[in-house]
Amino acid sequence: MQTYVVSDNEQLSAKVRKVLLRAGHDCPDSHVVALARGATIVAPSELTILVMSPDPERAIATLGEMSTALGGISLRSATAKHVLAVGPADAKLILRTIKAGAEEYLDESEVESELDAVLVRIMSESASGGEPGQVISVLAPSGGSGGSTLACNLATVLAKEHQSVALFDLKLGAGVLDAMLDVKPEHTLADLCRNADKLDRGMFERLMVRHSSGIRLLAPPATFQDISYITSQGVRQALSMARGLFPYVVVDLDRTYTEEQVEVLLQSDTIIIILRLDFTSLRNVRQALEHMEKLGVRRDRVKLVVNRFGQPKEMRMAQAEEALGMKIFGYIPDDPKTINRANNNGVPVVIEASTTPVARRLIELAQSLNGKKK
Repeated sequence: MQTYVVSDNEQLSAKVRKVLLRAGHDCPDSHVVALARGATIVAPSELTILVMSPDPERAIATLGEMSTALGGISLRSATAKHVLAVGPADAKLILRTIKAGAEEYLDESEVESELDAVLVRIMSESASGGEPGQVISVLAPSGGSGGSTLACNLATVLAKEHQSVALFDLKLGAGVLDAMLDVKPEHTLADLCRNADKLDRGMFERLMVRHSSGIRLLAPPATFQDISYITSQGVRQALSMARGLFPYVVVDLDRTYTEEQVEVLLQSDTIIIILRLDFTSLRNVRQALEHMEKLGVRRDRVKLVVNRFGQPKEMRMAQAEEALGMKIFGYIPDDPKTINRANNNGVPVVIEASTTPVARRLIELAQSLNGKKK
């Protein structure tokens, strides 16, 4: 794989090149070029590492020049080309860099471990001839809307189709996916973040607990104290590695919009927002949509799904669509008896009660999102 490093930072360039050579990438001294020459190497390069420091503004401009050199197409749309950025862990800079076309943004203080994880994913894709796995995040802006139930069952259906799917529980203080699947994780996301500098494919797979459906669950921290170990860099690394190993990564998000939650939103191919047809839920969903727009999340990646549809005195769907300015993608009928029984038994409802209307709707929703061939 033809690899170039575009950088005006000699020290960081040396670190990046060391990782590339260790991973077996073709990156001789002549492939380390200054920012001013960045646009000249984008055509032959299959993998470009852009170092943001010491001049992030110039580096962002270089991304634009690289896009222009490719005829104005988005760098992320360019076939068989990967553009990664390495820079300081600054949230605004990360967002601007991703918007400018970088596929990934790596923390320069953790560049060796983070780049290792990304290279595993890229090499896995290249070896299999496949595309990176898609990230589907599930967000319920109002409590009690059934986001975890939907994430669990969505992952179960996709796992049946593809034999294996990753499921991340990012409800750090209130995760329930392990109980819904009746599994007992020995390791959690906190363990991953604590060992990010040593993370490789083998360790990553050991950190996930296997379910008989084919789901591989990455559990949330086991204690409140462990939440402090979670970092956006660790989550970014986990997503990168999972996308190289699984066709789908389903993430059950919290509604806190902390850095690690925002990291997932920015990397998601599809964001399912769960709502109920009542005023409070619609208000919270509208606020969530406005906040995601400020973060740079495009509306075309968002799908609205009504859960617990059919409750007394609920609003009409047309009213909800008018209030939110978006069409509703699907709905799940209200059946608390069936859902609660399945959740309490630790068996996804699409397995335990697959012929019920609520399970059929969940299966249909998953199938409508399943864009990958087996």
